[in-house]
Amino acid sequence: MKRLLLAAALLAAASTPAAAEPRKITLEEAIDLATAGNIQIELAKETVIAGEEKVKGTKTFRLPTLGVKANVFLWNKAIEIPGFPEPVRDQITSTVDVTVAQPITAALLLGTLLDFENASVDASRAELDVKKLDVAYQTAEAYITVLQLGTLREVAQTSVTQLQANLTQAKALKDAGILFDVDILRIEAQIAALEQQVLEAEVGAETARRGLALLLGLPDGTDLELAPVDTSPPVLAWTEDDAVTKAKQQRPEAKVADARIEQAEKGVDLAKGEYLPTVNAIATYTHTEGQDAFGDPDSAFVGVVLDWNLWDWGNRGSKVDQARSGVRSAKKFRASLDDQLAFDVRSKWLAATTKRKTLEVAEKGLTAAEEAHRLQNVRFAGGAGTTTEVIDAESEVSRARSQATIARYQYLVSWMALVRAVGELPDMPRSP
Repeated sequence: MKRLLLAAALLAAASTPAAAEPRKITLEEAIDLATAGNIQIELAKETVIAGEEKVKGTKTFRLPTLGVKANVFLWNKAIEIPGFPEPVRDQITSTVDVTVAQPITAALLLGTLLDFENASVDASRAELDVKKLDVAYQTAEAYITVLQLGTLREVAQTSVTQLQANLTQAKALKDAGILFDVDILRIEAQIAALEQQVLEAEVGAETARRGLALLLGLPDGTDLELAPVDTSPPVLAWTEDDAVTKAKQQRPEAKVADARIEQAEKGVDLAKGEYLPTVNAIATYTHTEGQDAFGDPDSAFVGVVLDWNLWDWGNRGSKVDQARSGVRSAKKFRASLDDQLAFDVRSKWLAATTKRKTLEVAEKGLTAAEEAHRLQNVRFAGGAGTTTEVIDAESEVSRARSQATIARYQYLVSWMALVRAVGELPDMPRSP
């Protein structure tokens, strides 16, 4: 019986699927993965592909077209003339027309149309670059947030461990008659509060990790294990004015605006093109069956067809004016864009420099809090300190550690925001 139970247990263990190993990933890999497969980027890529295919289709306008039109009719009866050996029209007749048409005026406007559509493709490519920068920054920010929450959990857990050691000392001092039950309860209450912070940090980190997986385009339920990054504060590579100059040179948003201006200008030329007549050279071959008693069943001709709308009550003029309005709007937006970019860069630069100063202040505060905490623990171990003083010292050092941690990670986020504002992908220090 025992052997049967053991065999059943082994079988059940073998049939239970093993938990999937977390997917290990570095910050660099996360950015590469996001910029390759994020849904926003995939949609932007499809827009580029659609524009490129439209250009390919437009290029065919310079080539002749070939069309076939055919019909077969069953009449109620054939038409016969007395004395004629054959019916004038059979009961069943058919016609086949084969036409070759060569656009003429369309070919004249083809270059302008191609310039218009190529400008649209250029704008789509630049917008794709904008998406890549945005997604890369969002990924880096999410990655850093996960690490920050994990570090805050460790800070809270360190405080719990320290207070548990203080609790052991407090119990010994109580047994010696130096402390009382209320002192023990105070420390236990503070430990419970810190354990709650540990749990909150764990939940926050897990939520942020799942959000990062979604941003990377990974399947639902993917568990990520993030490699740590070097949190040493990177230096700012540019002065404020240098950052603005660089942004104006390489931000893809400026390329989008320039392409939209070119597209709008070509749109004016296309609108003017509607004043021209439509001229096509054509050649047609016709073959008929069942109604050729007085004619040739095969006929052909070549010629030129002109279609010219001479008066439309100003409709085409309105289209031209509308296109010109689009040019003015595109140029006004481009003129204001440099100021917008400058403001964005300067605000990001100021935020990064402020975060760097905040980090320096937080680290000084942490050094002082840790020394005060050490001295207070020495006093408490010797029976000279109170539990209130111990709890206060532990709270101060825990707060100082949290502030320093947040300041360090927030500076990294601000630094990456400045890199994005300049128009570059985040390039964090390599993972240790």
